[in-house]
Amino acid sequence: MIVTSAHKRRLADFTLDDWDNLEPIEGQRVELVDGLFRVNAAPTPWHQQVGDELRTLLGLVVKPLGLRAITAIAVRVRAGLGYIPDVVVCKRIAKGATSVTVDTVFLAVEIVSPSSRKIDRFEKPAAYAAAGIPAYWRVELVKNHPPTVHCYELDNGIYVETATVETGKPRQVVLPFGAKVTIDVDALDE
Repeated sequence: MIVTSAHKRRLADFTLDDWDNLEPIEGQRVELVDGLFRVNAAPTPWHQQVGDELRTLLGLVVKPLGLRAITAIAVRVRAGLGYIPDVVVCKRIAKGATSVTVDTVFLAVEIVSPSSRKIDRFEKPAAYAAAGIPAYWRVELVKNHPPTVHCYELDNGIYVETATVETGKPRQVVLPFGAKVTIDVDALDE
């Protein structure tokens, strides 16, 4: 089969609505990047455990404020771009919604996997910052060590690191809406 430039263009023209209407693929996360679907492998159990612990920790702080901490929810970043952060703090989600819009997200958390290092360190924070998400956390997992959490806040359109939480050093972090959460990476790893 000969693939023409017109055919290539059609393949790269998936929309956020197309993405929302995808049938779930068991064990995989599908993101939309520049009109193309990117299929990511399922996270490891450790990755999921850390994400679940962070979601629980954040949920205790944000729920009384009418916000939600949710794992693996689709975020509509901009036309042709939709990511699935490991954890988000966002406004309450309508029942039946398959995604949230970027303007409802206050914090996006990405847990770095071997296959996502460049994406989670460079691509996603740049896109989240450009879209105006007030805070971004990057969680680094290193085999046989507790995770490290790098906390960033948006400042003049770029993320500035405001805290690094390492083993043996629990730290209180202020969320974009003023609430405070104490992160203990050793507790995330139990």
